[in-house]
Amino acid sequence: MKNFCLTPWHRAGFVAAALLLNACAPNQDTPTPTTRVDVSRYLAVGDTYTAGFSAGGLTRVSQEYSYPNLIARQLQGASNGAAFSQPLLEAGTGAGYFNLVDFPADGFFRTRRVEGREVRSTVINPMACSGADTVRLLARSATAGTLPQNLGVPGLVLSQIEVSGLGNETMAAPGATFNPYFERLLPAGSDQTYLQAVTTAAAASTFFTFFLGLDDLLPYVRSGGQCGPVPNSTLSSQMRQNAKKILDQLTAGGRPGIIARLPSFATLPILRSGKGLGLQARLQSKFSDDALVYIEDPIGLGNTQPITDDDYVLATALPRIGQPTAVLVGATTLMLPYGRDIRNPLRDADVLDKDELSRVSVVLNSYNNELDRLATDVYKMPVITPAKKQSTLDLDVLLFNPVAGSVSLAGVVYTAEPVRGNFFSLDYYSLTPRGNALLANAFISAFNKAYRANIPAIDANSLPTSAQ
Repeated sequence: MKNFCLTPWHRAGFVAAALLLNACAPNQDTPTPTTRVDVSRYLAVGDTYTAGFSAGGLTRVSQEYSYPNLIARQLQGASNGAAFSQPLLEAGTGAGYFNLVDFPADGFFRTRRVEGREVRSTVINPMACSGADTVRLLARSATAGTLPQNLGVPGLVLSQIEVSGLGNETMAAPGATFNPYFERLLPAGSDQTYLQAVTTAAAASTFFTFFLGLDDLLPYVRSGGQCGPVPNSTLSSQMRQNAKKILDQLTAGGRPGIIARLPSFATLPILRSGKGLGLQARLQSKFSDDALVYIEDPIGLGNTQPITDDDYVLATALPRIGQPTAVLVGATTLMLPYGRDIRNPLRDADVLDKDELSRVSVVLNSYNNELDRLATDVYKMPVITPAKKQSTLDLDVLLFNPVAGSVSLAGVVYTAEPVRGNFFSLDYYSLTPRGNALLANAFISAFNKAYRANIPAIDANSLPTSAQ
């Protein structure tokens, strides 16, 4: 199988938060991949990131650049006969994706939606999060008779892992619990649950990665707290309990693997680009004035308040800030700059305020702490990160926090800025092929350390900056 490193391997890279993210460089010898762990049947369990979702959609190309597929390519050299199957879409099909239109001088890039073709059928869901949405039934995977080794399912939430019919077309109706990406993995009419799918796939696997739970919180974050499950103690408990149900199956019989903690949402550009006072300062510089940024009172009393540094304007709303919009003031309609006049504040749906982010952070921290406990005390998995004495892979420490600053890899700079930063894609949260390579390298580095292996890293710079 083709190796994604276009030049010979070596272990050079950059140090970020005590982690060496390795990469390829010219004129270096290729190390022989070695491992004591049987990696011939690698299983990846997760949601949007694991599936290879990028730039607002899943395509065949983005699947091929998914971090599990990149990891599998590196593991192949250490195990004769190793294979890795994915539920690949046909070229041009899928739910669509974003294309870059241009990057104006104001710094806010513009995109257009490219719709996927050749869907089996569509269902309009008027009760969808953020308004009416189209659910597309995609062509069933060629692997539908046998579960793929990449069980990443975009939009999968932990509360749904035992829902019968989650992947059954008869459930594709407004208000029903249905996931078209899971449906295409299964035979027609199957009521198999995701937990059952993991149980079946794990029985034939020798090694696994687990990176699941981000999609439980993303809808709430991306909608400014307007829709999706509300982060509370009930959601927190459900996430912890159901993660254990999956991990019990993955670790059965002492099966080795790597468990990844969820990164902080504040490191993702969907929030980071619009952090309170920093955003206000940039706007004052852009407009050459000292106007404040105003947001709606999140309690819903119709009041307006200046933004604080604990509030985050969603990246999707940034291009509209300062644009004149019609506002009824008394009996008069005025054109006022959006968000920069106390009479025309940013809508609550465009802001994740400090209370909403606090709710998210409490649930996320509780979930991550439970993953630590399970790995250390229950499964006793020997996966230790270089930066902390814990048994899970801390992606904030190893990857997302460093990239949120700035890191350089063989002369290429990686930052949290979408498009120009090489790491995040056009939807402000999923990864580019290069971003997936760095994520894969974080897993590979943890694998090498935990299992005393010598699996070469991927040359992220040799991959494209877009999966479309």
